[in-house]
Amino acid sequence: MSFLVAAVVFVGVLSALNLFLLLAVIRRLREHANVLRHVTAPPAFTPPGTRLPDFTTTAVTGAEVGKATFGAGGGPAVVGMFSTDCSACDEHLPVFAERIRLLGRDRVVALVVGGGPKEEAFAAALADVATVVTEQRDGPMYTAFGRPPFPGFYLVDGAGTVTASAHSTDELPIPATL
Repeated sequence: MSFLVAAVVFVGVLSALNLFLLLAVIRRLREHANVLRHVTAPPAFTPPGTRLPDFTTTAVTGAEVGKATFGAGGGPAVVGMFSTDCSACDEHLPVFAERIRLLGRDRVVALVVGGGPKEEAFAAALADVATVVTEQRDGPMYTAFGRPPFPGFYLVDGAGTVTASAHSTDELPIPATL
């Protein structure tokens, strides 16, 4: 009989301890949830319909590039954004270059953000198919697009309004000719 009483007391103490631990875990999860609500979301792509602010920057060829450049080719332009510290950019760059090859350099702008030898390699890979701009993360073109994540691909009309944005060139509705 004393064995049965001891077993019941042991199970009761163990259950009470389990209840206190469970309540402590729930309280901690609520604290973490409150902290996560105040964390800013990662940067998002510039949504379609966004009118870009005026900006001016310089291409690697020395040509001036700005919002007006996107309509200079007589229609919408394709913009590709790459970063030298983005592993996904290494994979997307050759696909982008191949997909836009037939559009002509006056319809394509490629932004390479970062520096060093990788920046030069990216610029060289895109030089034949796009007007290439290199700048840092606080550069005027990158800032005009709202500092989006990399890689990023956009269609921008002649008025400087983003008409489509995507993480992959496959998701971007690039017509065979613009």
